[in-house]
Amino acid sequence: MNLPKPKPSKRLDLQGIRALAIIVVLGFHFYPEYFPNGYLGVDQFFVLSGFLMCMLLKRAENQSPCQLVSLFYSKRFKRILPLYLLVILVSMICLYSFFPDTAIETNQESAIHALLFVSNRPKTVAEDYFTMLSIAVDIFTHTWSLSVEIQFYFLVPFIFLLANKIPEKFQLGYYGVIGLISFVHFYTIPSSVAFNSVFARIWQFSIGMIVYLLGGISKSQPQYQVLNDEEESEPEFKQILEDEESEEVDCSLNEKLSNILKYSQQMAYFSLMVLICVTMFPTTLSALVVRPVVTIGTGLLMLLSEDNWILSNKLLTYIGDISYSVYLIHWPIYAYWKLTCEGNQALLILALISSLNFAVITFEIFEKWYLKLSSTNIGILVVVLFFLNVVVIKRDEITNQVDSFGKNISSLDNVTANMTVDDAERLNYKWSINDYQNLYDPTCVYENPKSPLGWCRHTGLSGKYKIATIGNSWTANHAKVFYQECGYKAKSIMQGAAFGCEPFYPSGQSKMCKENFTDFEVHIRKEKPDYAFIITRYMSIGARWPKKVTSFDQDSMYQIMKKQMLKFIENIKYKLFILDAIPRVDSAFVYKIARLVKNKTDPVAIDKKLVWLHEYEMARKRNAQLVKDCKGKCELIDYLPEFYNNKTKTFRFFDKKGFSYHTSPLHLSPHGIEKIRHIWTDICRKL
Repeated sequence: MNLPKPKPSKRLDLQGIRALAIIVVLGFHFYPEYFPNGYLGVDQFFVLSGFLMCMLLKRAENQSPCQLVSLFYSKRFKRILPLYLLVILVSMICLYSFFPDTAIETNQESAIHALLFVSNRPKTVAEDYFTMLSIAVDIFTHTWSLSVEIQFYFLVPFIFLLANKIPEKFQLGYYGVIGLISFVHFYTIPSSVAFNSVFARIWQFSIGMIVYLLGGISKSQPQYQVLNDEEESEPEFKQILEDEESEEVDCSLNEKLSNILKYSQQMAYFSLMVLICVTMFPTTLSALVVRPVVTIGTGLLMLLSEDNWILSNKLLTYIGDISYSVYLIHWPIYAYWKLTCEGNQALLILALISSLNFAVITFEIFEKWYLKLSSTNIGILVVVLFFLNVVVIKRDEITNQVDSFGKNISSLDNVTANMTVDDAERLNYKWSINDYQNLYDPTCVYENPKSPLGWCRHTGLSGKYKIATIGNSWTANHAKVFYQECGYKAKSIMQGAAFGCEPFYPSGQSKMCKENFTDFEVHIRKEKPDYAFIITRYMSIGARWPKKVTSFDQDSMYQIMKKQMLKFIENIKYKLFILDAIPRVDSAFVYKIARLVKNKTDPVAIDKKLVWLHEYEMARKRNAQLVKDCKGKCELIDYLPEFYNNKTKTFRFFDKKGFSYHTSPLHLSPHGIEKIRHIWTDICRKL
């Protein structure tokens, strides 16, 4: 006699849906040109999660409200936090060890957001999700979806408890109304806000919850009970649990649904085909249309696909099992490829394979291990991982505090006479990774507090002159030293720093720089300062003369510069100071300086590799001509004598111990600022 096969302890078909979702997400991240709609896989995850949440809450509905809430949170956090915290920790260690220095500061801030589950916070235009995907500097970009999910965890038990106060026949309508309100909210607010908002995503979770409730209606309703220890060990994002075999249910269809579900398998295959076609379609489809199609279609498929042989096959279900690990691990690996491999397609394939291999190893060794631990041990593990994350993320701040303990250093660079080349290597690294933060000046009140760029006004002044400083990010780079040396002469200092844009010419003729070009002139015209300072690193103005142009009268670039300069001086009472051009440096070479000095490399050889002499001389010629045409109201500020070595006839942007005068983001380092401080002392004394 053939005995029937035991019923599986989980819905394998749902694992298959989860697998298809993670596959299209991987396609979207690694090959967006071929899978432009793969982002919809995350929408499918939200529906699956809503199903799981409803199941967990329904199984605990006979408990008291406090017990229900505490049980729900303990099971969800037990499932999610250990792996999540481990991935953040390992990612930060890899960031410090393998990633470019310029990626460190951004990711220290992003890691804090990820750690606190606020990666979905309101974003600036520059932080748009799809923009961040394209540049791949932030290795925690993908954690936005986990933040949305965790934030919904804090809402859903109370939504469920309120539903239980409503007669059972109205509960589906209750969830439907909540979902409809969220759906309307999603489509009536800006898309960049809606994408990250937990309230604009509730409709997707609600569909998963409704699917679970409909699945119960279509069968003789079993008696739910609190999850036992075995159920507690089942993974989130993977295992959708059923009642134990001892609670076998009557699979007869409810009479009202029998006609609808009569052809459920055919409908399931059709839904599956539609979802695959949409999410894997090689041309971008309108999110306005396909997002509700995929979300509702996923819910419909979940309702109809139980025991579906395609979705329940071993390969798909195993991919579903490891999907949480895959999701967390793959993006930092892709970001490393994007930042370091210069588009090498063979290495991209290797990055994808590595992501899958690491996910399998993590699932088999770490996930399976910690899911067997007691709740107490899980709690200890989470606390330890959280503490280690804070220490690693705040590593530089902690090091700075230790280094400065007991010292009284007033300079910006913290360099002392007894420091060594090892200190130079440490500080060169520190200055580069803290470069953006160092652009902030605590004396300045910023129009946009989230950025040291843009416009701000300095406080705490008691002098007699109105002063304006404008330029690209070098203006912010010089803000502290300018305030220290000139602040006592000023009754007001207006500061304007535009990223990558010069005041005399719209750099690169980009839209942003054209807007800033006008903005500079408007601010100077309204401010009417006594003195103005243009502090900028040359960008476009070093370009050679166009063909057949032999004089500044014929040079269209110079004529734009001159016209802008004349507008400036019309509104400046005494004088306009212009920082003259000096050569640029190779940003990738900055962090090698101290190591080469330590290895006793010829300093001239370092100079030649570090310094980029291209175009700076033409920028100086245009600036010199501006002074001639300035009607006696312009004066150049020249750093060239400070950095030019007359003995070797080379530019030297480091000292004999290897302390760099530049950061890798191409600003003057604090040591470089101290190098030119005396120039500003002299200028400001003479105002």
